[in-house]
Amino acid sequence: MANDLSPILNYHLDTSHQRGKISGRTLNREEYPVPFKLYRSPKPFHLAHDLRLPNTSLGKSLDKHPLPKKPNMPGILAAICNLTAGISQVRRHHDGNVFHFRTVASAGALYPAEFYIALQNVSGMTDGLYHYCPLEHTLTQLRSGYVFGALSGTAPIVRFYLTSIFHRSAWKYGPRAYRYCLLDTGHMAENLLHAARIHGMPARIDYDFKDNAVNRFLAVDPDQEGCFAVIHSLGCSSQTDVDDTVPPLTGDLPLFSRAAPTAEPPEGLMTAHKATSSFARCPAPREASSSLQSTPLPAPALEGSVTTAIMKRRSSRNFIPIKANTKNLVDIISYLCHDTPPICSSALQVGFIASPNSGLTPGYHLIDRDNKSTMLMKSGDLMAASARVCLDQSWLQNAALHIVFTADLHALNNQCGPRAYRYAHLEAGRLGQRLYLAATSKNLGACGIGAFFDYEAAELLSLPFGNSLLYLVAVGPVRK
Repeated sequence: MANDLSPILNYHLDTSHQRGKISGRTLNREEYPVPFKLYRSPKPFHLAHDLRLPNTSLGKSLDKHPLPKKPNMPGILAAICNLTAGISQVRRHHDGNVFHFRTVASAGALYPAEFYIALQNVSGMTDGLYHYCPLEHTLTQLRSGYVFGALSGTAPIVRFYLTSIFHRSAWKYGPRAYRYCLLDTGHMAENLLHAARIHGMPARIDYDFKDNAVNRFLAVDPDQEGCFAVIHSLGCSSQTDVDDTVPPLTGDLPLFSRAAPTAEPPEGLMTAHKATSSFARCPAPREASSSLQSTPLPAPALEGSVTTAIMKRRSSRNFIPIKANTKNLVDIISYLCHDTPPICSSALQVGFIASPNSGLTPGYHLIDRDNKSTMLMKSGDLMAASARVCLDQSWLQNAALHIVFTADLHALNNQCGPRAYRYAHLEAGRLGQRLYLAATSKNLGACGIGAFFDYEAAELLSLPFGNSLLYLVAVGPVRK
């Protein structure tokens, strides 16, 4: 451990994979995490199953859409819950076990992210705090009353919260799982942005808040589960406080944050989480570099339904090395430049490795998301080398693109403090989910990779000191 670095940078170094030094983990089946958080509630709020989803294209789903004059709010919330965190497919195995696929991508399909809603003055709903259970498609009320205060007026207020249960990922991935918990929460945040906006609900992501106060309001056990993102929607902003004097309905709610009877998250994971809990400010927008020759990106054409893309999204490994439709790939790349500020986009750098089958110049390209252009940084066929970096998963070299998300973790830590580590990973996950949706809408496959030889990745991409690869998403034609 490099003791002169901050705890979060030490954590990143300690959890970096090195070739020949990855020891296999023995999985304790008795500590297998429960995949759903099931509160014991006598009267859960059953959400509608016959959802009437808007026919909005993926390309327009992040635009502002009007809320109906007389909205069916329980129906809208049912649709938002289902699209954000719901079940997209049920697979029954020969041994009788049932597996539930979700609308969000997740490392190892362990799904650590959880979804909460606080609301007040919403027609058809009782004021309070709720947790969404995708298995039953229900909302469990955790607090009942004016959670935004009795003096906050009569206009409807809705706010969403995204948390992560650490043991769900740590059971398989150990201390490195903190990275995956952040990426997976970012996946869910992107789904929520689309789901809320197509229904006319505003949605603004906030990664900065007082952890202790928010976790206490959500009635979670902070040693097992923590909030990573707050999404302000109807009638609220970061300045809208909650009234945590409204008591939880029962005193045992924190117990449900535990995903296994006796398992505890690894010490290294919790050290990282506590190190990033300090309040900070998002990085200021960086100035775009103009020293390299750039290629402008056209506006993306994504006409497929966003709701269809969300429900059909899967992780694919069966890439086939054939010529890809270059325009489709460029549309996917360009869609990464379509943002919904203010989000911590400056915490992240985005690029891609193009294969000879992509129709683009083979090599590593940077994406200037502010100016919607790309710059060739390193030429040549790098796909096989990139697959070797990703723990020698050779099937990855058959993809058309490897989109890579990197960050200058040292500079972010110095500028914003350790909480910037969350910014970078949450944003990488959020944009990674966007790639999944864009690829699905183009009938292409996608697969997110969070495990790789960290130092080899930095060498392959010629990353400056302090910069690290956080996430890679492979995209390309797949065998149907």
